[in-house]
Amino acid sequence: MSQITDEPLASYLDAEHSYYRKVFLTPPWPEIYVTDADRKHELTKALEEYDRLLEVYPSLGYEALVVPKASVEARAEFMLAQLVR
Repeated sequence: MSQITDEPLASYLDAEHSYYRKVFLTPPWPEIYVTDADRKHELTKALEEYDRLLEVYPSLGYEALVVPKASVEARAEFMLAQLVR
């Protein structure tokens, strides 16, 4: 269950609704994290949800890849390198 939306997370990620098996996750970064109209939850809740996703994705057969805290260019290179494997 998503703690942010209260929707059953597994129902969107199970085999019936499978997607590409690699999932990119970007951890909430305290240095740049802000709340706004689209991101209403506080940093602590975002970190909790991030930790849950790190556990849920692999349990559903996905490979959770954490995008490193780096420049935009370095993050893009990381993601592109993972996609060609």
